[in-house]
Amino acid sequence: MIIAFIGGIILGFLFFYSLNFGIDESKKFKNPSLFIFVTSILRIFLLLAGFYYLAQNSGHRFFAALIGAILSRIYIVYFYKNKKK
Repeated sequence: MIIAFIGGIILGFLFFYSLNFGIDESKKFKNPSLFIFVTSILRIFLLLAGFYYLAQNSGHRFFAALIGAILSRIYIVYFYKNKKK
């Protein structure tokens, strides 16, 4: 269960880092909405595939991975709020 939790933290950081990367890179494209859409689909697929792999047919492992991803989101939001000050 600890591995699922740590994996969830890693998945959360990857998800939100790729969100930040996608928004920053979309400014370079002629049609940024298409780029945002495609990267959103890829991010969601990566997150769901990671949760599926980490859960291994166990609700407890899935919940641990989900909590890890939520904690990484809380950390990233806190980090970016303090970075802008």
